[in-house]
Amino acid sequence: MKKPLTSHPAMRIVVIVAAILLVWTALAASQSSETEPDAAVTTGTADDAAAAGRPRIDFLTLFDLSDRLEPLYADTVPRWEAEGWQRVPGVRIEVAGGDFAEYHGEMEPVVVDEYAGESGRILLWEEEEAIVVWEVEVPERGLYWLGFEYYPMPGKRASAMRDVKINGVYPFNEARRLQFERVWRDAHLPKQDNQGNDIRPLQIETPEWQFKWFEEADTMYRDPFLWPLEKGVNRIEVRAIREPMAVKALVIASPIVRPTYAEVLAEYRAKGYQEVKDVVIKFQAETPLKKSDPTVRAEFGTDPLMDPPSGGFWRLNEFGSWRWRKGGQWAEWTFTVPKAGLYKIGIKAWQGFQRWPSVREIRIDGEIPFRELEEYEFKYDRYWRMETLSDDEGNPFLFYFDEGEHTISMRVKVGKAAETIRLLELTTKELASIGRAITYLTGPNPDPYMEYEVHKQIPELLPKLAEIRDRLRNHAEELRAYAGTRVDLAELMRLTADQIQTMIRDPYRIHTRIDEFAEMQSRLSYYILELRYGPLALDYFMVAAPDTPWPRVKANFFERFWYEVEGFIESFHKDYAGVGNIYEEDEALEVWVAWGREWAMIVKEMIEEDFTPATGIKVNVNVIPRSAVHAQSASVILLAAASGNAPDLVIGADQQLPVEFAIRGGVVDLTQFEDFEEVLDRFRPGMLTPYTYRGGVYALPETQSFNMMFYRIDIMEQIAKETGIMEPQTWQEVLEILPSLQQRGMNFYYPSPTQTVSSQSFAPFLYQYGGDFYTEDGLRSALDTPQALQAFRLWTDLYANFKLELEANFYNRMRTGEIPIGVADYYNYVLLSTAAPELTGWWKMVPLPGVRRPDGTIDRSAGGTSTATVIFSDSKRPEDAWKLAKWWTSTEVQTRYAEELEALLGVEAKWNTANIHAFNNLPWPKQDIEAIQKQWEWFREKPVVLGDYFTPRHLTNAWNAVVLEGRNPREALEKAVEDINRELIRKQEEFGIEVPEELKRDLYRGRHRLTTIP
Repeated sequence: MKKPLTSHPAMRIVVIVAAILLVWTALAASQSSETEPDAAVTTGTADDAAAAGRPRIDFLTLFDLSDRLEPLYADTVPRWEAEGWQRVPGVRIEVAGGDFAEYHGEMEPVVVDEYAGESGRILLWEEEEAIVVWEVEVPERGLYWLGFEYYPMPGKRASAMRDVKINGVYPFNEARRLQFERVWRDAHLPKQDNQGNDIRPLQIETPEWQFKWFEEADTMYRDPFLWPLEKGVNRIEVRAIREPMAVKALVIASPIVRPTYAEVLAEYRAKGYQEVKDVVIKFQAETPLKKSDPTVRAEFGTDPLMDPPSGGFWRLNEFGSWRWRKGGQWAEWTFTVPKAGLYKIGIKAWQGFQRWPSVREIRIDGEIPFRELEEYEFKYDRYWRMETLSDDEGNPFLFYFDEGEHTISMRVKVGKAAETIRLLELTTKELASIGRAITYLTGPNPDPYMEYEVHKQIPELLPKLAEIRDRLRNHAEELRAYAGTRVDLAELMRLTADQIQTMIRDPYRIHTRIDEFAEMQSRLSYYILELRYGPLALDYFMVAAPDTPWPRVKANFFERFWYEVEGFIESFHKDYAGVGNIYEEDEALEVWVAWGREWAMIVKEMIEEDFTPATGIKVNVNVIPRSAVHAQSASVILLAAASGNAPDLVIGADQQLPVEFAIRGGVVDLTQFEDFEEVLDRFRPGMLTPYTYRGGVYALPETQSFNMMFYRIDIMEQIAKETGIMEPQTWQEVLEILPSLQQRGMNFYYPSPTQTVSSQSFAPFLYQYGGDFYTEDGLRSALDTPQALQAFRLWTDLYANFKLELEANFYNRMRTGEIPIGVADYYNYVLLSTAAPELTGWWKMVPLPGVRRPDGTIDRSAGGTSTATVIFSDSKRPEDAWKLAKWWTSTEVQTRYAEELEALLGVEAKWNTANIHAFNNLPWPKQDIEAIQKQWEWFREKPVVLGDYFTPRHLTNAWNAVVLEGRNPREALEKAVEDINRELIRKQEEFGIEVPEELKRDLYRGRHRLTTIP
């Protein structure tokens, strides 16, 4: 019998070699498709689509939502240059602030001949939204710099903000947001409390006349803006967005071209300047002469070689750190030079915050001496180092100083990271457009087994994905080279590029991966904000002779080890919870603050400055974690109350804590104080509802959160063309705009129980339909009414039938345009106000949609979470505690606390005070405050009753049953009511409250069911 040919040894080798060649060929083709996908995936796609009778969709134009926004400055200048616009040299024109051509506002313009020590025709520009138009004649068509000589007038302590139109239009997007800083300083040198720790000085404004060129608020660009002016008369129209300012002059000038260091050094040599000898000048960074922002401040440094050393105490011995990170923030220091000559400058700095450089603009005596100091980079380093201002090769810069006093200032710039930010913004917008285009074809929930062939219906899809992939890979390498070390963002870019490559390889499965586009956007968007920041910590400056060696600034192992040992020993007798001066317990009120140490320090400082001198009552302030004041946790406050060691007062208590402790006799009924009724005027009606139990009131509200509706003006204008609805007033109108949104791959946002407490999410619907959570006596759930079921159906229908997203990052998705309208909280307002500069002027905040009543009014009822001040029953001095509670919640104190908190921590820490009079004093734009006040007219809070914690739990269960499991809304709500009522009765019996027998019988006989609903 013959053997098969393949059994022959030689033939086996041939087969094996052939198999290897086949595998090798397949791998080579795969690699080729990775590097050159465009040719492989685009050939014939447009023709195929046309031949198949399918419409050709150009998603780049159909779903690009940025066409309504003005182009970015970075894209505008190259276009101008291509059109022949050039920088005009040798021009400087000054127009007096009061010599305007037009003024548009509700008030009469005020022009004076003298203000704050300066004379001329000075405009006092106090009215928000007022528009001032100057007409300026220039000799030649071209690009110019514009600037204001201004003085920050008394206001709400925020920086002034303006926008600018040239001849009736915004020339670029960033022209909508120009910022003019105030000037601040420490009120005094740090003092020490009776524990030996430094007390942070208060920040005071020291206004002065300043000059500033119009530039990007976050310093995303190296130079001030160029502005296109035609030959002859031009209209420069400026609108006040926020805060008053006096304007002495509007300046139009040729752009400044600064010399290089080599040119400056050659000039020094030509003038015969000599390097000094044996001179060392050292001055501390933590005591600047002035600064642009009260949040830029001295910090506590703990390195063993800090100057001055901490010695185991809290010492304000360094400057800046994380607080000194936002573009435009500057500080200025002064020093005295004993003799004229050339010096070098060293700065003891620490930049271990981020792996890409932190950038600073450095000025000497108010001027940038040469181009290299326009954006000077402080590289990443884990340890403190002595940074000598020098060139790329490490050669120190030499500076000429006359004998006498001089200044050095440093301002945060974004630097080269601005290129990465723009790349990420472009990429996330393109990913959003792709996701919308695919959704347009497949719907939001495509069938994974259906062949949609989206890459053929959208011929641009694969080439665009390849372009994004290559862009991310190339920039990842550039970013790694720029940082000089491994960068998380670079790795994320490569990961995202690889993820896109897998889509290109298998285009028939792209429709099953729509969610990945949103995930990629979310990951990349995180760094859009992070890259804007450039934190830097400083210890001291040294101005010295060029041959002077710098001192050692990096602590060695033994110094660090001994420092840790000293700290460990100190921890056994140091009070870490106490803040400021600490008194004996029997002579002071004990106050616990659940807002964090920085918040508590301001409270303590204000008490020491104001409350104690006025009343003679001493106060100890201790910091506790937020979890310690939560009613349902086995917390410190619960254990303290049970053992008889509760404080006199708690600031920052959870909304449910007062009633939970009141039913146990743990907190004081505030209605017993004679002047209680006088205090009520500070709050909106209904704000005390969560703190009321059986006729008593057991807390005063401190903060009040709230939901509002936000929308993109540019996108909703397009939706309004189809629906006639720009700003939906009712939930019915929301439902009417949903088809138009979803056809474009967009959606409406409303926080679901997966992102917030279910009772908070449900409350607006329940109240607007006339329902309530509990019966008037608080003994049973009121969710068994027709109104509650109607509200529950609408709430669940939004997700089950109208396909609102269960989870979404509203801030990111609103920026990209995927969710251009929705309901969100105060935190999102802060984000949109501070971290979405490209949307300035293109978004709006308005009251919530509601339900139209028979009389035509729209019920917009809604509540929110809050925090409170509580007096505990164990207090031996309740009258003194009441005085402190009244002082703390007063209009004057809440206004000042909001100002001090924002000054200390920044705009992210805006204090949403519950005091309605103090709220009106906050530095928010006028139109935003008016919108919030309109919503507060419908303010209504959920009461807290025994067993209240079961309501959100079972509302969530009911929502899950309907939305995720497809159950009948009525059955799900009936089950929730049954479970809630069972717990309410159990808790009432536990605390000895008599429960009517008919309630028990109704529960067990099923009479809680919604039998009254047809």
